[in-house]
Amino acid sequence: MKEYFKTIASKPKKWELVYWWVLRATMIFAMVDAAFGLGRFGFGLEDTVNIQQVLQTFANLAGMFAWEICMLFSKKKWPHYIPPHFQDGLILLLWLASFGGAYINFYYSVNSYDYIMHAALGAYAVIMGYEICTAMQKRDRKQTDVGVILLAAFGFSFIVGTGWELFEFTFDQVAGGDSQHWSQSLAMWAAEKYNNPGLAKPWILDPTSFAPRLKEITDGSVLYNTAEEVYNARYAIIDTMEDIIFNTVGAVAAYIFLRIKPYWHKGKNDVNAEFAAENEKETANV
Repeated sequence: MKEYFKTIASKPKKWELVYWWVLRATMIFAMVDAAFGLGRFGFGLEDTVNIQQVLQTFANLAGMFAWEICMLFSKKKWPHYIPPHFQDGLILLLWLASFGGAYINFYYSVNSYDYIMHAALGAYAVIMGYEICTAMQKRDRKQTDVGVILLAAFGFSFIVGTGWELFEFTFDQVAGGDSQHWSQSLAMWAAEKYNNPGLAKPWILDPTSFAPRLKEITDGSVLYNTAEEVYNARYAIIDTMEDIIFNTVGAVAAYIFLRIKPYWHKGKNDVNAEFAAENEKETANV
């Protein structure tokens, strides 16, 4: 255990350790504030105990220790080869989602905040997938075509995006939250509460085209009169699909970036070149 603590203290750069713990400290502060209803220090929310906020913040805070958890694994396992910088972006993403989005309330005050966060999630998940695949390669010390690694990283992003939606759904079911925005009534309540009408209608494309189709049913009755009624009925699915769309946009952008600059497979950090030299040496010795 002494060796473990030495590893997690020495491998990261000093600025990384400071940066990680500053963001972690603010998350702990938000969690304590939500748990005891201390007043939220002027962020415009009610002075009440918020168990949903406590649970959400705790889950995100746990994710902020992902690299330290990886370092618990032995050298025979791929998590041991994950570099500290893996956590730099992950911590920021979790902080922006929980502290910025839920605690400071950007999800309700800035309409595009959720879209930006999902695009960032999709992009960084590709980076995480790339780091994980490279860690596996480092463990095995074998050459691997960068195209295969990037394809796996791209797929990993979709696993993360789907996993996040499953987490939101489960959280809402267990804790009674609205992280997946499953209720149009709750959206209208929030729109009125925070004086932001856009919260009740955050569509990317106006759903007007659905209305005529849904009027034409066999008995001649009218199911929906307006596009807004169509939207209200489809509110939950529209929100989830918008999340998936922006996850994908971010993932594609990161994939293109890594195709241009695969930093573990190009230049002085090229692991394939390193392992090729090792394999040649082993072959020569045989």
